[in-house]
Amino acid sequence: MVLLLAAAAAARFAFIADQAWFLRHVVVPAYYLPPPRWTLPALRSAAALTSVALLLCARAAFRRATPGGLARVLFAVALSVVASEMVLRAVERPEVKTPHPRLEWQLGARDPRTGWAFVPGRSVLVKEPGSDRLVRYDIDSNGDRAPSVDFVEDPAAPTLLVAGESIATGHGLDWKDTFAAKLAAKLGLQVVNVAEGGYGSDQAFLRVQDALRRLRHPVALVETVLPVQLHRNVQDDRARLVLREGRLELAPASASPLRLRELFVNQLPYLSDARLAASMQLTRRILEETAGAARARGAKVLFVAPSFDPSHAARPLVDALLAGLPHVVIDVDPALLMPWDGHPDERGAALMADAIAAALR
Repeated sequence: MVLLLAAAAAARFAFIADQAWFLRHVVVPAYYLPPPRWTLPALRSAAALTSVALLLCARAAFRRATPGGLARVLFAVALSVVASEMVLRAVERPEVKTPHPRLEWQLGARDPRTGWAFVPGRSVLVKEPGSDRLVRYDIDSNGDRAPSVDFVEDPAAPTLLVAGESIATGHGLDWKDTFAAKLAAKLGLQVVNVAEGGYGSDQAFLRVQDALRRLRHPVALVETVLPVQLHRNVQDDRARLVLREGRLELAPASASPLRLRELFVNQLPYLSDARLAASMQLTRRILEETAGAARARGAKVLFVAPSFDPSHAARPLVDALLAGLPHVVIDVDPALLMPWDGHPDERGAALMADAIAAALR
């Protein structure tokens, strides 16, 4: 029965996982850039072959089934789970010790409230993978990316507040080439950039709250919003905001020590219909609260949704998420993305700065 159920599950995936299903449940909410085109056909083919193999195993097992054999199989399955957990623990190592650690871990450290945060006063030269370019990232005393580690924000100055994830941080770009720096120059405002790579909407909101407490004259809040944050917003491997009785509350990270749980709950790039609907509701509420907090301080609000897909597969989800909120969708030609990591290059950042400035005016 176990083999038959597993075969049925694999066959069901092979049958229902068409392009529309794959886009809705995997690509749009869980990937920054779409995976290669062969990914879905390969997955469906593997699922179909797995289903056939399991059916053959079930047939053989039915002919030879004995109580002792069943016990041995169950014991073997239990041992395989234990072995898998042990292997995951054995190969696990801190991200900063991996060959290509993410930028947020080169610049930051664990934070009990936001999951991770830039280390104040840190300055790092980073060589971009697949390129000889060196990019300097300077973090000021507030833990924000800035023109230099010595930058000191003026709390009384008219300020542009930039929030969001790696695009807003200016991943792969020198400070002067980021859309935040270019936009501030166009508007004639001081810029405070609280964005950090890999952030979900809840982490961005917490950093916006911190900045608004310091700034006395915030003029505008510009925050990047990407569909991939729908997956990030429901991960429980860090402290995160959750909806309880219609209110946002900060919940602690999961206390589970199991690496297998982490793999399937937080790292698997998939959202079921129920989890996707819950994330949409949560994310929408977070964005509403973010806008309300900025407006209460007199700031104009603009959510920015960069789009790198000419087919606009994510557009219906983005439109539903941002409906009624001040926002702009900016089409960035894939030719304006850095080939080694898919973030907007200097030309893409300039295009975004122009579009945001026009929308704010």
